Amino acid sequence: MKIGYLVCLINKKYFIIQYGYCSKGARKLKKIIMLMSLYIVVKLASSATKFLNNIRCGNKKSFTPNPQFLKKEGGLTDKSILFLGSSITYGAASHGISFVEFLNIESNVHTTKEAISGTSLSGTERNTYVQRIKKEELSKAKYDLLVCQLSTNDGRLNKSIGEIKKEYDIDSFDVKTTIGAMEYIISYAKLTWDIPVLFYTCIRKTDPYYEFLVYNLYKLKEKWDIEILDVWGNQWASEQIKYDNTLFADDAHPTLKGYRYIYTPLFKEKIKNILSKEI
Repeated sequence: MKIGYLVCLINKKYFIIQYGYCSKGARKLKKIIMLMSLYIVVKLASSATKFLNNIRCGNKKSFTPNPQFLKKEGGLTDKSILFLGSSITYGAASHGISFVEFLNIESNVHTTKEAISGTSLSGTERNTYVQRIKKEELSKAKYDLLVCQLSTNDGRLNKSIGEIKKEYDIDSFDVKTTIGAMEYIISYAKLTWDIPVLFYTCIRKTDPYYEFLVYNLYKLKEKWDIEILDVWGNQWASEQIKYDNTLFADDAHPTLKGYRYIYTPLFKEKIKNILSKEI
């Protein structure tokens, strides 16, 4: 009798199965392999179905922004805010609807959404944050606040993280690095509109690059006196996600339900606190 080994991947775990076979057992072995293959396919299909159902449940029409819920609130109503970011600001997993639309429709905030999925803070490419903020139509508008997403894409795109400069001169910042682009954006907002700047972090899996970026964001707060909404480090938000798989489509992108119950309440509270100081 010959000895063979079968390696299977089931539920992200590898299993090594030892079996004995002879010519008479070849048919049985083939049958076993076919049954195991069928089992794996069924398990994968079941996981995929569950995943898609969670997204569908999280994006039900009942979770969309609703003008019937309009509530006028000091520090929010009739404020003009520019939102600069990528997929989280855009609403990549929720049909292009994010906390921006919730603030607009349910809190009567005048919003400008400058968001393109997959883009980075840094770089000289046309669609990076640091290039888009310089659009002429934006520079001519008036805003009460700039909200900027701390991009999760710079690390994925292998952008150099850079370092915080001692200087405050806008021309001294290297926009090809992530921190340089952040400093440029802060400086540009202050020079162009003379408004407060709020950076927000995003929920996502553990990532050394992003963790170091968050660390430097707090250093920038000390230098520039910017505001931070640290969703990434918010324990309450992390706990909600553990118990409800319909809040997020993946480790980073909220569904409509996630925006309604996680991101929007956090933004409302933070923005009211910031703009109440400006009165």
